[in-house]
Amino acid sequence: MKPPPSSPVGWRKPATRALKAAVAVLVFWGVGRHVLRTWDDLGRSGATLQLHPGWLAASGLAYLVGLGFCGAFYRDVLGASPTPLSRFAAQRAYLVSHLGKYVPGKAVVVVMRAALSTPYGVRASTSALATFYETLVMMASGAAIAAVVFAAGGDSPVIRLDRPLLGVREVRAFVLFALIAAGLTAAFLTVVAPPVFRKCAGTFLLKVPGVGADALPTLSWGLLGLGLARTGVAWVFLGLSQVAAARGLAGAGMGTTAFDPATIPVVVASVALATVAGFVVAVAPGGLGVRESVLMYALGPAFGPGLAVAAALVLRLVWVAAEVLAALVLVPLGRSSGPERIRAAEELQEAVPISEAP
Repeated sequence: MKPPPSSPVGWRKPATRALKAAVAVLVFWGVGRHVLRTWDDLGRSGATLQLHPGWLAASGLAYLVGLGFCGAFYRDVLGASPTPLSRFAAQRAYLVSHLGKYVPGKAVVVVMRAALSTPYGVRASTSALATFYETLVMMASGAAIAAVVFAAGGDSPVIRLDRPLLGVREVRAFVLFALIAAGLTAAFLTVVAPPVFRKCAGTFLLKVPGVGADALPTLSWGLLGLGLARTGVAWVFLGLSQVAAARGLAGAGMGTTAFDPATIPVVVASVALATVAGFVVAVAPGGLGVRESVLMYALGPAFGPGLAVAAALVLRLVWVAAEVLAALVLVPLGRSSGPERIRAAEELQEAVPISEAP
């Protein structure tokens, strides 16, 4: 029996290929645009750079290890659903999909991760919910780390306010950062609390045709605690990535790459707060501009002004390079998505709110 004229069977395969090609073009265009902008900012910083490849490679490796802990939690969330995912497939989907964050609109991360997970039996809607939950839990742990470290961070530059706030005209930078981080921690922890997230996810599922409550993973306080622990370790490695990036730089106008190891907690907190800020103030792909601005200021006491500027910008390039290399290695090793799965991911993109991975 032939399908009716309105059936999508005849055009679904070409449409699938076109969608894949369009996503690939957008990803490579977004990454290239991102690198060029960052390198231009680096040139305007006034520093003469000498790069040490060994330290920069260590920075990229530390970044990927950190992301691996987040990918493990993505797998944990899917493991609490009817469609669990293997360790390799989860890490592959998690790492490769990070390239989608450089495409304006940011929902591409969700679509890519769903498309990379569905060939292994995961439902696209379940993958999207796991992506949202993993990202929000990571933001919660990052904000919490920043709040605690900056609250005990000691001396920091003074920020003078244009107008007095509650009679205060100036405030220490670390005190301000701690207050901001504490507020973000409270907000994110509220959202990821299992009863709250279940209610929010139920509202989201109503927007996706043919998807019911069975797509929602079984969330628990134990799973949340595991996620906070895993992503907390991830932030440590992301901070160490920043340390290695700074050690990989030398040159005029940047001071020295030698610094007190006691400043490492401040570096970790700076990377965490900057990334969370880039997620909250979602005005550019990958948090471009917002994250670097916070890093440049927060890293000043640890690295010195010149090195703080250069290290913040070089970190962006290192992270992009690490993501591209990981994708080049992992993409050929997995399964491809079928037409139905790509179609589900496309419908998902239209239904979900804008989202970004860090």
